[in-house]
Amino acid sequence: MHDGSLLTAERTSSTAPVPVPVVAAGQTPRPVAVAVLAGAGLTVVAAVLAAMRMLPAGSRAGAWRYRYVGWFSWEMLLPFAGGVAAVLALLWLTHRLGTRRERLTVGMWLAAAVPLQLVVRAADEVSLGATVASDRANSFYSPSLRFGAYEYLTRFADIVHTLPQHARSNMPGKTLLYHLLGVVSTNPAVLGIAITAVSSLGAVLVYLLVREVLGDRRVALYALILCLLVPGRLYFLPILNAVSPVPILLALWLFTRYLRVAHWGWAVALGGSLYLVFFFEPLPLVMGLTFAALAALALYRRQLDGFGLLRLVSLTLAAFAAAYLGMRLLFGYDLFVNLAEVLADATDFNERAHRPYDVWVVRNLGDFALCAGFVAVAVLGYATWDAVRRGVLRPIAALTLSGLAVLAFLDLVGINRGETTRLWIFLAVFLTIPVAWVCARSPRVWPFAVVAAAMMLQVATTTPMIAFIRP
Repeated sequence: MHDGSLLTAERTSSTAPVPVPVVAAGQTPRPVAVAVLAGAGLTVVAAVLAAMRMLPAGSRAGAWRYRYVGWFSWEMLLPFAGGVAAVLALLWLTHRLGTRRERLTVGMWLAAAVPLQLVVRAADEVSLGATVASDRANSFYSPSLRFGAYEYLTRFADIVHTLPQHARSNMPGKTLLYHLLGVVSTNPAVLGIAITAVSSLGAVLVYLLVREVLGDRRVALYALILCLLVPGRLYFLPILNAVSPVPILLALWLFTRYLRVAHWGWAVALGGSLYLVFFFEPLPLVMGLTFAALAALALYRRQLDGFGLLRLVSLTLAAFAAAYLGMRLLFGYDLFVNLAEVLADATDFNERAHRPYDVWVVRNLGDFALCAGFVAVAVLGYATWDAVRRGVLRPIAALTLSGLAVLAFLDLVGINRGETTRLWIFLAVFLTIPVAWVCARSPRVWPFAVVAAAMMLQVATTTPMIAFIRP
């Protein structure tokens, strides 16, 4: 396979990479078919276990689990059937449009993004509006009604102790997102749809990232579609964990733009976006391992030298410092003091809730599979083996292996204990890239269609039965 990517392009060129299609044999490679079908089989098994109320979600020994709230009925499969029909129709239209109408194709999928997601999770009896309005499920909406944005930020140190649990133990960016969306509407139902749309921006950024790193429109489009169907995202919409991938993916895309063009503007924008990651949800910052992997690969391929790396780091830190100082001067808000309080609260909460490390270091991996999708995990296993077999000094290998390193690091460090299905969403979204790459190794569309259908089956059979979120 050919890796057309930013790491093989001229750094001085400011034009978009020339799309290089994935080269595949006339038939689907057998390992690809085996991985996809095995993943689909695992999904069917999981769906049957869920129907029997035997699929584990969380851990009793770990002091947190998602309870079952319903019994299986065949009507639950209607959203699955509707989602599969919609995806197949859109794939047919994609084929008809051909490769020369890329923007139209992407626009078509983005236009369908929110309706498609709402169809797939339609069996959930809890409405988006009810979830948004609930302080138990989502405690960021009510503070946005009680306090103005300026007051909330300038008096955050005083206000934070009066907030509901989730708002109290998170950074202020999540509540301020509701302030921003409140310019359009404060109706909870409208906000639920708006948050679904904002979350879908992650799919756009995944598409742009793949185009930069791999230079392949087919892989990019597949990754965009799979991002929309990640089970964890759909389980927890409109909880703001579904939005958490957006800031870190924005930062990663800006980073790859600098690696291609080496313009100071991209580095400055990167510094600002990293502040946004801290301000909204710091956990995805462990994706720094992916930044490091791509930088190391660029250095190895001599597309980046030591001076260029120093320039990138310096400009990024300067922009971050400017954002930090600007927020201190204008609003009196200290990011690092707030961050230290949030980290201390998370550590203390694990102790108070009696969530043992030795249980969650194992259980976290099961929750990741539930979040990413069982079919995605099976295909990711093949992508990892292929990355090692073909050589790690390739862009797709750097993305895959660095993503798995993030998974291993977060698991072993032991911060996430309980409720971790939603905390893995940002990584599950990112790891749709190697899954899409494996599907694109086949010249036929059926491996991708099977993966997408399996994800929708998992969502349709588990969402109405398991209380991932309840007002």
